[in-house]
Amino acid sequence: MEFGVITLGDNRPDVLTGRMRTAVEHHEEGLQLAEKAEALGFNSFHVGEHHGCDYITSTPSVVLGAAAARTKKITLSTATALLPVHDAIRFAEDYATVDVLSNGRMEVIVSRGILARSYSDLGFSYDDSRALFKEKIQLVLELWRNENVSWKGEFRPPIDSYTVQPRPVQKPNPPLWIGGGFSEDSILLAAELGLPLMLPSVVLPPTLFAPMVEKYREQFQDRGFGGPQVGALSHTHCAKTLDIARERYAPRHMDYMDWVGQELMPWGLEPILPPDADPPSLPKADFEQARTEGPLVVGSPQQVIDRLAAFIEACALDRHLLHMDTGALPQDILFESMDMIAEEVLPHLGWTHQER
Repeated sequence: MEFGVITLGDNRPDVLTGRMRTAVEHHEEGLQLAEKAEALGFNSFHVGEHHGCDYITSTPSVVLGAAAARTKKITLSTATALLPVHDAIRFAEDYATVDVLSNGRMEVIVSRGILARSYSDLGFSYDDSRALFKEKIQLVLELWRNENVSWKGEFRPPIDSYTVQPRPVQKPNPPLWIGGGFSEDSILLAAELGLPLMLPSVVLPPTLFAPMVEKYREQFQDRGFGGPQVGALSHTHCAKTLDIARERYAPRHMDYMDWVGQELMPWGLEPILPPDADPPSLPKADFEQARTEGPLVVGSPQQVIDRLAAFIEACALDRHLLHMDTGALPQDILFESMDMIAEEVLPHLGWTHQER
């Protein structure tokens, strides 16, 4: 069982202190998070991608390249990369470069994303997202695996005998995971292409995705990339007691979730709404409901163990990713939570930790 650490790049004021990080401070803290994750033996470090909003890590390949220079063993990955809005050749080149800089420690998780606005802002149609996604996954894998690639598809001019440089270190290709699970489309695509699956379980608990996971495993086709693998992720915070965890984390997490539900989602879905439609919004965050019935993992070490164990068992997970820097959580509190999770939680969950 592997565990990773995520940063999605949200840059909002700390609701408890009012602190607002500069972009320089935020990116430096992200690189410190990668160093801390490696020092504690976490298996992977992941950077999210968003555009035009208060998630400010828009180019995870650059951040991961910087992390490659400051780490030596940890796997470097995305969480997730929006492959449909990228040119497949440039995407393959960018992440092959990270693979070279890290000496074979790079992987990517790719998805269609949840903000339709990213498509229109970057010159694509959200209506094409499914077809774009499949075509570009197949092309990226072809470019990583082979030299002198010739290709003809629907969404770009034909390619004639093109070789991506630099060549990735990992053979036959760096790992590529498909992020999805709200519909069968991404589940079945991952199974069809023989790729690992990462569940979008920061919105719903992994337990609710169990039927999708079963379908994925049933439909999985071996394409030479390895067997079926399933991952999930959770907003996570650990402290000595639930009361301490609640005091530190609940106001920040609820402010973050209210921003996502009340501001970000309506903004991101505007391009695909009917002209007279009111933008949708999610209900106001309910911390206790999310902690006890939803996807949130917060509490004492034993409470965190119990929640994660239930998630792992429900979907027979191979990897679980922890998003712990939500809501401008101060770095000292974040690192204290990470220390406790690495020392008192993960050893009880079958963790195969990275050699330190």
